[in-house]
Amino acid sequence: MKNIKVILLDVPWDYQFGQQVRRGIFHYARPHLPWLFVNLQSYKDSKWMRPVGIISMRRPRDYMAIARRYGLAAVGVGAWSPDDEFSGLPYVDVNPKALGEMATDYFIERGFRNFGMIVPHGTFYSQYNTFHSPYRGEAFVEALRKRKLTCDVFDCKKKYPSCDKPALPAIGDTIDRTRRWLMSLPKPLAVFCTDDSMGVLVCGVCWGNEIRVPEEVAILGAGDDDMFCSMTWPHLSSIRVPAEQIGYEAAELLDAMLRGQKVPNRPILLPPLEVVTRQSTDVIAVDDRYVTRAVQFISEHACEGIRVENVMDELSLSRRPLERRFKSALGRSPFAEIRRVQIERVKTLLAKTDITLEAIAFECGFDSGTRVGKAFRKFTGTSPGAYRKQFRSR
Repeated sequence: MKNIKVILLDVPWDYQFGQQVRRGIFHYARPHLPWLFVNLQSYKDSKWMRPVGIISMRRPRDYMAIARRYGLAAVGVGAWSPDDEFSGLPYVDVNPKALGEMATDYFIERGFRNFGMIVPHGTFYSQYNTFHSPYRGEAFVEALRKRKLTCDVFDCKKKYPSCDKPALPAIGDTIDRTRRWLMSLPKPLAVFCTDDSMGVLVCGVCWGNEIRVPEEVAILGAGDDDMFCSMTWPHLSSIRVPAEQIGYEAAELLDAMLRGQKVPNRPILLPPLEVVTRQSTDVIAVDDRYVTRAVQFISEHACEGIRVENVMDELSLSRRPLERRFKSALGRSPFAEIRRVQIERVKTLLAKTDITLEAIAFECGFDSGTRVGKAFRKFTGTSPGAYRKQFRSR
């Protein structure tokens, strides 16, 4: 055992984010590092198996107490908050500001002008859950404010601020208050839930009260947990986060610490990957039937290389009225909508595949890799290569 380094893992198995973080940790460590992973909950102090490091999903003030107790090198994952900004503790997480802004852009692109945000109560789920969720929500509200839009906020913690309260009464009360909150707001309404588990609850409340999803209320979660997103009706749209990369970089930081190397004293915050659209947001929140039909047509055919003329033919509408209707309803042109759909597809292929830029161009309706590269840089402000490197797990 003297060559083996025991690493404590304080990362839960019970939902997808924790599983993916662990996968990233294992991907970095094996097979070249002599690390033995032991769950913190099952670890018992033994002179034959002394740990040297810990990776934890708790808040820094909590996992550092464990680290000090055993004299461990420590890295945190998945529960960072702005309060930890200057703690000097190693940390890796998704950037809550970027996540909130992604949710904002997504809803605005679909024509929504009424917004709600719901922050969960940590009592519902586990001791690790959603410490960072309020900061995602705050970023969503702030991003709307910058666009001169307002957001109604429902905070589940207000009535039961203490985690010592019984879970079932809190859930029952929250369901009733969520129902009244949803029914009081103007429609169509876009609701951002700062994690998928809360999205499940909101979808259920809507279904139980005959609130149509997504026609009246469109619901977007965060985390893209397959179990949560598929257990709702309709299925929940969600923002996919780089959980495996978070685990990988946390293990890399811990390895550097164990080697005596200097590590960053500020948190590493990774951007979210993409919005995965499912039925809970698959709608355009505009009253103009021409625009609704055009957006649907563009969504289905943009990557076939269609032009604005094809949209005009589909709608039997000339260019000027079409342009005017798009500008009024969505604030952009039909060409910009075609390009947006194409670039979103490019992003997905860059993030999820290793195919060449020429192949991506063919898949997305561009005539060359050079053309898709120029369009991508103009639309996103970065190159396809930089995007792929930044957004993909190692």
